[in-house]
Amino acid sequence: MARLIHLNGPSRVGKSTLARRYADGHPGTLVLDLDVLTGLIGGWQENFPAALETARDHGRALATRHLRAGCDVIFPQLVTVHDRQPDPALESASRAAGAAFVEVALVVDDREHRQRLRGKHPTSEVEVRIQAALEDPDSDLIERILGHLDEYLTRRPGAVRIDTTGLGEDATYRCLLNALDAT
Repeated sequence: MARLIHLNGPSRVGKSTLARRYADGHPGTLVLDLDVLTGLIGGWQENFPAALETARDHGRALATRHLRAGCDVIFPQLVTVHDRQPDPALESASRAAGAAFVEVALVVDDREHRQRLRGKHPTSEVEVRIQAALEDPDSDLIERILGHLDEYLTRRPGAVRIDTTGLGEDATYRCLLNALDAT
């Protein structure tokens, strides 16, 4: 059975890296990265929230089509209580396609999270914009995101949690594969 794997977690925890690695090892898997889709929508710089919403709509359609074809979709996307639009994790879209839904939350302690944020080298214009917002010394954006994520995860008891603190990419990937094998 095809499955939609939602990799949730704070910015720069490794969601996209793990998603790409998973797809590389599982041919046919679609990496549904909304940051990439958002950057493909004209005017995203002027109205990022609208472009992100459009990207989510397109992503939902892509995921449904891909899952119905019997292929997995891995969705590396931060989803929190702030994401109030229907089905921000695409859970109901996966069920409508007759696919399984697996939610994995990648977490990290505060000290290491801040180190990872400082060490990130953006690879797209969208990532540059997100990185700038996260590094703004006058902003409490990181704290708000983490609070919203914690609140969201308390409402998601079925989400598998992987603490990535102190783990490199290889060890985190093994944890992800083990978690997916157990579901």
